[in-house]
Amino acid sequence: HRDPRGRRAFLDAMEETVARLANHPCICYWTIFNEGWGQFDGNSAYRLLKQQDPTRPVDTASGWFRVEGSDVESLHVYFRPVRLPKRWDKPLILSEFGGYSYAARDHVFHPGKSFGYRFFREREAFVRALRRLYEEEILPAIPAGLCGAILTQLSDVEDETNGLVTYDRRVEKVTPEEFSDISDRIRDLTRSLS
Repeated sequence: HRDPRGRRAFLDAMEETVARLANHPCICYWTIFNEGWGQFDGNSAYRLLKQQDPTRPVDTASGWFRVEGSDVESLHVYFRPVRLPKRWDKPLILSEFGGYSYAARDHVFHPGKSFGYRFFREREAFVRALRRLYEEEILPAIPAGLCGAILTQLSDVEDETNGLVTYDRRVEKVTPEEFSDISDRIRDLTRSLS
């Protein structure tokens, strides 16, 4: 956004969003800019948001164009194995990863159109691949310094079929039982490090 009116509108919308949602306990983290989309003066936006809500961490530039004013180091990893940088100064968050796609028949927004980073025709293969991703890349990164990881994504949205539940919210592509042991291992690893 090079247009001053567009920038002001963005910041006004950010402030209004925080004002409306600040009391929701499920919000644990704010992101101002996703990747490089429209990013401008991140340091000022960070200060404005921290003044409005000093209680939550802020990821100023999620996955892209790092700025000093941010509470975290933020990485997006899709097409390569998750490898942590050699050095970082703030809590390291894998703010986007996965993107594995399984289009559950009769539960997609747009049949014949699907977006994701790896595609699976069968639910079982999708589940196995996600488990392998956690076992081989996410779990080993925790003792190495990874502080948080955000899977892309909770639910399918329109043509993106890389969610854990379908667009219509009628099919769980992954059940809690299939990942409870992974959750237990994450909990045990984080406890052992504290």
